[in-house]
Amino acid sequence: MSARTQVGHPVRRMLTRTVLTVVGVVVAWLLYCVCQGMFSGYPKNHGHLLSIVGMLLIALTGGIAWIIDEHRMHDDD
Repeated sequence: MSARTQVGHPVRRMLTRTVLTVVGVVVAWLLYCVCQGMFSGYPKNHGHLLSIVGMLLIALTGGIAWIIDEHRMHDDD
């Protein structure tokens, strides 16, 4: 393995984590807005559908976090 690939790997991992964190914050902000009902007052723009999709994303996120946590618990055994 060359020195270039060894140095690039941590940088790529840090960049990936940074991008995922930024995307997570943006999605969390959007879901917060959905929970507050900010988009539900626009029936002409189908805001109620955005609220439903947001709530489904919240439930899906919780499910994914639960599945990941369950896998971590079984990895300790």
